[in-house]
Amino acid sequence: MHQRPAGSIRWERYGTPRGGDRWLARLQPSDERTYRRLVLPLVPRIERSSGPGAFAARHAPDGRLRPVRGARSAWRRAVRGSILEPTAQVVIMSDVRDCYPSMGERALEALGCSGALASFLRALEEAGVRGLPVGPDPSAILANGVLAHADRAAAAAGCRPIRWVDDVVLVAAGRRPAIRAFDAWRRGLAELGLEAHDGKSRMFTDVREALTTVGGSRASGA
Repeated sequence: MHQRPAGSIRWERYGTPRGGDRWLARLQPSDERTYRRLVLPLVPRIERSSGPGAFAARHAPDGRLRPVRGARSAWRRAVRGSILEPTAQVVIMSDVRDCYPSMGERALEALGCSGALASFLRALEEAGVRGLPVGPDPSAILANGVLAHADRAAAAAGCRPIRWVDDVVLVAAGRRPAIRAFDAWRRGLAELGLEAHDGKSRMFTDVREALTTVGGSRASGA
């Protein structure tokens, strides 16, 4: 039998920086506590698997996320530093299509989710949530663990991603290694039922343009 959340979900529309809309799921406090309790045992394993290239959704020992502002700045510095390396010639930026809603049972099984957590998420699905609910901290932690699988695939192909949530940057010494790593990243996503967003995937051969895209410049990155 599914574990049904004790209360209803309150939906909030949030405008994204890119001009789109995102619906945040506000769980009842008791459901939020249950969700956190069920995810907490997975946190050490997810943190170990995430690696130094993942900057968002890193957690404190109690399972709560660390402050976003400092982490976002650290991600930008890492991206600029990588692009400014003398060997950097090609940059690929991409993200995951419909990321949280696409994280179904196949993706979560790869994390070793407990039966109780799977049951809780199925109950949320019955309440109208597709995949992971956007908004609660435990969802961000689970998503980080899922996406680490694709990160490792790209790293094994020779290029370690620099990732903010599902926004990924690959910096390589040429087109061939960049494409090889990107294809490996895409395959890693596909193994878990996810896919890269082709409409948001770009290859840059001009590093100055890539720096501008991430909000940097050669002067600020130096």
